[in-house]
This record gives sequence, C-alpha cells and structure tokens, in this order.
Amino acid sequence: MKRSILMLTLLIVGAFACFAPVMAPDNQPVTITKEPYCMGTSGAWSDDPPFFVGMKYYWWIKIKVTAHTELTNVRVFDRLGAELMIEGISLTTPKGDPRQTSDPFDYILRYRPYGRDGLVFINGRQLGRLNKRGVRFGVPGSPFRFFIFWTGKSVKVHFEWIIGPMSEGETQTIFLTVSTDTNPAGHQEYTSCGWYDLNSGATVKAMVGGIQYSAETPSIPIYVECRPRR
Repeated sequence: MKRSILMLTLLIVGAFACFAPVMAPDNQPVTITKEPYCMGTSGAWSDDPPFFVGMKYYWWIKIKVTAHTELTNVRVFDRLGAELMIEGISLTTPKGDPRQTSDPFDYILRYRPYGRDGLVFINGRQLGRLNKRGVRFGVPGSPFRFFIFWTGKSVKVHFEWIIGPMSEGETQTIFLTVSTDTNPAGHQEYTSCGWYDLNSGATVKAMVGGIQYSAETPSIPIYVECRPRR
C-alpha cells in the first residue's frame, strides 16, 4: 500500500514540472492559462520535485491571456496564499534561473523584512509595505500595470495584472517568479508534508460591448514530502 501511494505521488509531482494548461471553453471571448514554466524536466529554470518540508523552492509561473474578440478593461486576478512570495516579474520569456536577481526580471521585488508591514522595494525603489494597500507600478509607455497587496498576519499574497484593451487574436504573457517564504513563527514553508496549491487559480475579466466576461484557470497542486529518516 505504501509503495503504491509513493509511486502515485512521484507520478503526480513528476508531471507537475511541465504540463499542458487547461483551456477555458472555446466560445469564450477571452481565455487564460497558467502553468509552471521550465525547460524540459531538468529543473534548469524551475525547481523540480520531489519537494521536501522546510526547504526554499522557486518557480517561474507563466500566465497567458488570449483575446478572441475586441476586448476592453482586461484584468487578471490571482491569490497566491500565505506560503509563497513574489520575487519578480518578467514581461518576456525568461533567460535565466529564477534564483538570480537581475537578468530574468523586468521587476525585482525585495522586502525588509518579509513580514506584516515590512517594506517593499521594486527595482531598488521603496514603494510600499506588506499590507492591504500594497504596491502599484506600471510599464512605461504601456497600459500594463500591476497591483500586489498582502492580507492577514500570515501575509497572504494577492496579485492583479491590468492589461487594458486587447485586439482580436492578441495574446499577452507574463512570468511570475514565486518562492516559498517563512511563516509567522519563522519556519520555512512548507512546514508539513501533504498537498498544497501553488495558486488558487487565476481569473481574467474583460468587457465586450458593456458586458463583463471572465475565465479561470485551475489551481496548480503540488505534493510536499517528508524527508526519509536516516
């Protein structure tokens, strides 16, 4: 029985590294996908399983929005929860490891410290605190804007990507780098083995002729293992 559970776990976490995203229905005016991004299964640009309790891990997460008609006021919402922190945002396909602090990112997020009401720095500039007011920043010469805020003692991460208008057939893609953070007691997440959601599922909302439409992605589950006893 234990061997069967272990094999199932290995199959699931192995498939997690790179898999095809689930698409919204074809008749939707806007669709969205969200998936861990990596190069094959080598772990070159994202940590691969198995994931063990109490260690820090990094992931690139690719979010892609596609317009199937003329859209206005396109926005993406996501809730990453308390176990994860956003390290950076890339507007183009990443060219490096998510642990790096410069080349892969258009926006580098740093915190002093990472805890409730700690300071938030974007590309070295202090923009806000880890609270519900969060930070807002945008892309010069582009309608792209981002809003990140945090709630609760455990500092749950909420993310919004404001795209603006999109033409029929247009796609927009960003890459988030997220990592496991520490909990209020100072212990490295994840602190116990079992199933976790890398996200709660991203939602895109858009207007078509005065009517709002939306589409969602499924959550991304991962399994965290306890280290074998020696």
